[in-house]
Amino acid sequence: IWRYDDAGDEGKRMKTKDRPMYRNLRTNLPKELMAFREFPWILDDNDFGDVVNKGGDTGSGHKSPPPPPSYVTHRQVADYLDKYAKHFGIEKYVRFGCRVTQLTVLTEDENKKVEEMTTAVDEKKEGSNHGEMQSTPSFYSCWPSISLEWTTVTYEHVNGNDPTPRMQTHRETFHHALICNGHYSLPSFPPIPGLRNFSGRILHAIEYDDPLDFKGQTVVCIGARASGADIAKEIGGVAAEVFLSDSGCERWEEFGTKGENVVKRVPRTSWIDDEGGVHFSSSASSGEDDDGSTQKKQEWVVKNVDTLIFCSGYDYDFPFINKMSNLELSFPSGERRVQPLYEQLWHAQYPSVSFIGLPHSVVPFPLFELQANAVVSQLLLQSSSLSSSSLTEKETEGLIESQVVPLPSLQERMEKARLDATSGGPESPGRVQDTHFLGSHQWDYCLKMAKIGGVYDESMEKYIATNKALYDRSGKERKQILPGKKDKYRETRFQRDDKNQTYRIIYSEMEEEKSTVS
Repeated sequence: IWRYDDAGDEGKRMKTKDRPMYRNLRTNLPKELMAFREFPWILDDNDFGDVVNKGGDTGSGHKSPPPPPSYVTHRQVADYLDKYAKHFGIEKYVRFGCRVTQLTVLTEDENKKVEEMTTAVDEKKEGSNHGEMQSTPSFYSCWPSISLEWTTVTYEHVNGNDPTPRMQTHRETFHHALICNGHYSLPSFPPIPGLRNFSGRILHAIEYDDPLDFKGQTVVCIGARASGADIAKEIGGVAAEVFLSDSGCERWEEFGTKGENVVKRVPRTSWIDDEGGVHFSSSASSGEDDDGSTQKKQEWVVKNVDTLIFCSGYDYDFPFINKMSNLELSFPSGERRVQPLYEQLWHAQYPSVSFIGLPHSVVPFPLFELQANAVVSQLLLQSSSLSSSSLTEKETEGLIESQVVPLPSLQERMEKARLDATSGGPESPGRVQDTHFLGSHQWDYCLKMAKIGGVYDESMEKYIATNKALYDRSGKERKQILPGKKDKYRETRFQRDDKNQTYRIIYSEMEEEKSTVS
């Protein structure tokens, strides 16, 4: 996701771009909040050139060094992840250039064969026969093994000719499969009546890269969350008009004097007429007027639109899970709901299959880290229940001391998964599409993951509380920015203070403006 590839000219770029990164993207969360807990985010001196930096007067006539930016570019995120991988030596465990084509949960008979082979290998290594094995419930029958198939492509040079691609198929059996393929690759297009009547250009935010491609145009961005708001602002610098269509908006809104801000916020896109006019509609009842009367549904239309950009998110997609997978998993297009899952992480029936990173509207890296802790701790806990466990004494003692909370019974997991899948998310009234939404509820989820993973303690509680404080402050500043206006919140510099469960603001352009006004 974070690898950005400048594909060149417009035609080539728009045909090949299949990642959500675009050239001017900066994070909308501060790095002090985004970093993995185990690896602080420290920028190099040469990282400061990509963003505006603010230095202060030291009192001696010299400017102090600028504080490091908190809101970083996509290149800096990719660099941080590279450093993380190198620091922990992760790359030696990665098989690059692999495309997984099939995941299959092994049957009971196939699991028995895997168990026999594993036991034979263990006996050979240990030089013992593990006499108690026959009376102990098999780990692999409780948590079935997983068969994975994938392809690789190599290139062969024959007689000095151009390299010839050669595809190979591989298959191996694993005790566990952690699915970490994200949910930013399959664009979601909500149905809009009359879309076939639109003769202009239609694209998804995943294809967007350069605002100059829309110079002088009239553009409608369908969807007003993070990507929609950012793209509308960028395009607004060069376009004739930009309409940010927000399902939460109930009226036509303009900001500033005519010509000052070309970005307008409008209600949801409802339909497109025979002449290609794009219609926006408020809900049937959008509150009350000043006299107490109920407002009626209103509709607006914009004609001569050049481009529609669907900033409408993504669907979950697991192309390697199908009818042959021996795994009941539902993820219909448009629903944005994966089921049956226990705690949005484990397959409820077969917890040897887990899904890292499904929740959305969250701080991703810290949440991934806690999910990974929970998954690994459960795997070790299950392994330690066997008399033939390969865990070291130190690992076993660590599990006991960490007080890992074991997963409940199959029946409890399935019932919890059913309730989660029909709840419509944590807020009321719920929607199917919000099943994996967390937002302000992510902190309770993180605490739960920490307890399940056996890493909960006072320092973890303070860490999560500090994350919440940073998240709330960042969100508060971000919501003060009107559509199309400068993202002044991105110039705020933070410093964590986990001990006191808060933060310190090193610099804030927004606070400076308030002081000047007052």
